[in-house]
Amino acid sequence: MCAIYQENTKLSGKWAKASELVNGKTAIIISETNPTPSSFTNKDGSPKFQDVCRVQFYGFPEPLNVSLNRATINALVNAFGSDSKGWMNKTLTIETEKVRVAGKGVTALYLIPAGYKRVDDENGYAMIIKEGEKLDTVLDAGEDTLNAELAGEDIG
Repeated sequence: MCAIYQENTKLSGKWAKASELVNGKTAIIISETNPTPSSFTNKDGSPKFQDVCRVQFYGFPEPLNVSLNRATINALVNAFGSDSKGWMNKTLTIETEKVRVAGKGVTALYLIPAGYKRVDDENGYAMIIKEGEKLDTVLDAGEDTLNAELAGEDIG
C-alpha cells in the first residue's frame, strides 16, 4: 500500500482583517490571485475554494493575505483583464461594509479600481461598476456575455 500526497498550498503570513482597515485608504495586490482550498466544504464533501492573493495596505508594515470576493474579482477583470498578473501593482481603494453572514456580524472588504464604485443590484448584492455606468447596462452586458459563453462564442 502506498501513500498519496498532495501539494500543501496553505498560505503563510497573516490574513487581513477587514474590520481593521479604513475606508478610502489604498492598497495594491502584490501577487497573483490563486484558487486555494478553504476550510469549508461542498455538500459532496469536496473543498470549497477561495481566490487568495497578497495585498499591501497603505500604512501596514507587511503584505497580508486576502480572499477576494466576487464583486472585487469582477471589477478587477473588467478594469485590468482576466489574468490576475494584470491586477498586480494597481492602486485600489479600500471599501468595507458590515454585513451578516449566517447570522454572524462580519466586515466585507472590497478593493475598488480607480474610476469604479460599489453599488447594490436590484436584489441587494454588491457590485462594483464603472463610474457613470448604469447598473441595468452592466446587468444586460453580463447576460450577453453569459449567453455568448453558453453558445461557445469567443468573447475575449
